[in-house]
Amino acid sequence: MTHHSDPFDTRTPAAKNQAGAAAVTGRLRRAGMYKGLLFVGAVILTASLFIATGMLVRQVRESAVANLQRTVDSYRLLLLNDNAELAYEAVQAIDFPIVVTDAHGVPKSWRNLTVDPEDTSAAAFDELYDFIEAVKRQGNEPIAVEVFPGQVDYFHYGDPALVKTLRFVSITTALAVALYIFLGYIGFRTIRKAEERSVWVGMARETAHQLGTPISSLMGWLEVLGSSGRPEVIEAMREDVRRLEKITVRFSKIGTVEQLNLGNLASVVKSSIDYMQIRVGSQVSITYEDRGSGDVAMQEELISWVLENVIRNAAQAMKGEGNIHIVSGRVDNGAYVDIIDEGVGIPKKEAEAIFRPGYTTKKRGWGLGLSLGRRIVQEIHRGKLCVLASKPGEGTTIRMVLP
Repeated sequence: MTHHSDPFDTRTPAAKNQAGAAAVTGRLRRAGMYKGLLFVGAVILTASLFIATGMLVRQVRESAVANLQRTVDSYRLLLLNDNAELAYEAVQAIDFPIVVTDAHGVPKSWRNLTVDPEDTSAAAFDELYDFIEAVKRQGNEPIAVEVFPGQVDYFHYGDPALVKTLRFVSITTALAVALYIFLGYIGFRTIRKAEERSVWVGMARETAHQLGTPISSLMGWLEVLGSSGRPEVIEAMREDVRRLEKITVRFSKIGTVEQLNLGNLASVVKSSIDYMQIRVGSQVSITYEDRGSGDVAMQEELISWVLENVIRNAAQAMKGEGNIHIVSGRVDNGAYVDIIDEGVGIPKKEAEAIFRPGYTTKKRGWGLGLSLGRRIVQEIHRGKLCVLASKPGEGTTIRMVLP
């Protein structure tokens, strides 16, 4: 499939690049906004549930206390009228935990508890005292009643069963809502990742396809020019065409499932340095130190691409002047490569942002190099690409780890 440019589009390539980067960034911002709205909605829903349940619990407790107060008043009147049997029946009608104590706090009777009303053992009383302390901590102040002149009893009460049920239901519902939101977030994130991966793969393969035709044509023209042109110019052109072929191969590998082959990491790093040294300018020096990185499983073409991207960004961060020091070696979970520059540095809050598609500080560019590099390292090689250290005004260290 061949794509034709719009003849009425008069924008410069830089303006087109900026527009493309803005479009990518806009899509990511919208995705982030949707996730943010999902989170805010979950918080509002859960908070509303707890507030509504809290209000209902308070109303039930107030109603229970009012009923208890009426029962206590009836209990007192019946006792004053020497009708102890009816007074006992009034207390029996209470359907939530209650302990009646004397003025000294000694339990006299109790009901709706796990303690048997006939059990007067020390263990039973200890459990009753624990209940009294617990309901006081809940804010259930005992109700005093003068059963006889000079004799005051105290009714210590717990929450009705309905209150406990409401609390259980509210917590269970909140957990269900949280689980639903979490699963929705995971599903949304998975779908978005799949869509992004599909876009990357499609873009890479289409680029490889589009590069293939002009490269074949250039190879043919080189053969024609070979017999009549200057040999050194022809060889330089061949080298550039070979480089284009390598770029095409790299793009074609994005999204493919290929076996990783053992290769010497130091050799790949040196090859990338050799290629980049003449392209970053004479004012940028690249030094390299290998501390026994050894062999790792990798696709060499793609790892070279990542290294070249990071080195290019390091040179741009130094404004085309300074030293880039590269160190490779072994860590517990594999081999590492550190690219250390003397550039402007990266603010801590942007250490992850630089790997997002569309992030760029340059006037020209799509902000896709580091994002694609991280995908190559993490998704194809199961490794890691991150900012190891950075200080504004002093430089940055980017680390790549391959298992």
